[in-house]
Amino acid sequence: MPRAPLCTAFLLPMLGALAGCAKPPETVYFVAVGARDEVPKARGACRVAEARPSAPIHFDPAGQTYEAVDPGRVRLPCAQGVVVLDVRRPSRVHVDTTQAAKRGDLLVMELQAFDDAGQRLSFGRAPIAWSFTGALGPRRPPPCTGAEAACAPENAGYAVAFDEGEGQVLARFGGLSSRVVVTVLP
Repeated sequence: MPRAPLCTAFLLPMLGALAGCAKPPETVYFVAVGARDEVPKARGACRVAEARPSAPIHFDPAGQTYEAVDPGRVRLPCAQGVVVLDVRRPSRVHVDTTQAAKRGDLLVMELQAFDDAGQRLSFGRAPIAWSFTGALGPRRPPPCTGAEAACAPENAGYAVAFDEGEGQVLARFGGLSSRVVVTVLP
């Protein structure tokens, strides 16, 4: 009796069974300790009660938002796979803005966080303290019309270039800060 057909008859069903055991697709989010945001929906509705381990993250009672409190990886089973919140301690921050503006310009700035390895981390909607001096002054964010893509981040820095000269921007998140100078031209 030939062995090849017999081996094939046993191996093919086993390989098919192994394919069914494939790991569900994952989407990884790198977040800063202190970040606050909505639970990602990239993989459909997530079951936060089944998050493992849950220690680095605090979820609101409804399971809609989270706060990252300690470094670690949290796996959230979701409808179409797994969301991983990879919580890391930021080691540095940087204000992302233009270095030159014209008098009267309205500026929107973003604070970016990075870990020791240079991986960019998300703050989500965590509060960031902004201050402006010199030729820059604070301004209110533009009203959000409800079209989410048109809405600027809640924690962005909003300034107006009201005078010629240099303006300083200082942004703080936790114990980290970043300072940048913007030259305001006529």
